[in-house]
Amino acid sequence: MRKLFVLLCCSVSILFLISACESKEDTSVEIGEEFLKEFYNVEDSNVDLEEMNEEQLIDHQNKFSTYFTEKEFKDLADKRFFLIPQEVASKKDNTISLENIKFEKNEQDQSESESYDYNHSFTLVFTDSEGNEADKVKIEGEMTILDTEDGLKIDRYYDGETLRDILYR
Repeated sequence: MRKLFVLLCCSVSILFLISACESKEDTSVEIGEEFLKEFYNVEDSNVDLEEMNEEQLIDHQNKFSTYFTEKEFKDLADKRFFLIPQEVASKKDNTISLENIKFEKNEQDQSESESYDYNHSFTLVFTDSEGNEADKVKIEGEMTILDTEDGLKIDRYYDGETLRDILYR
């Protein structure tokens, strides 16, 4: 009877551990998707970044800080990365929306148990002021989400072809 109880307790513990790992992985994908949607969806193409003062530009970038580790946010903000979708929408006079977001777990380098590496892809749809589709671009990239003291945060973000590249091609 005692062995059966111990076996039952061990089984339940393993089940809880497995479900906890899966839920963190699911949550990491949700965080990644939420960031992509907030970052790439641009509903107002009339915002001119050149007319914004420094404080407004910083405020615009800071709204993405909750998704990132401090180091990765600083690295991307220093490159003005968080301003690119708005800049492209303004220069092309298009709104931008996101379609077909897909995350695929990258199994190559999972040495740290607190991190989740993904390859991601999505389609950007550019729409002109009359509501007509002007362009569609598929973007592929990589993202690492880390389990930090402050929760799950994006620790590495990379897109193969950036919006800035799309603007000037």
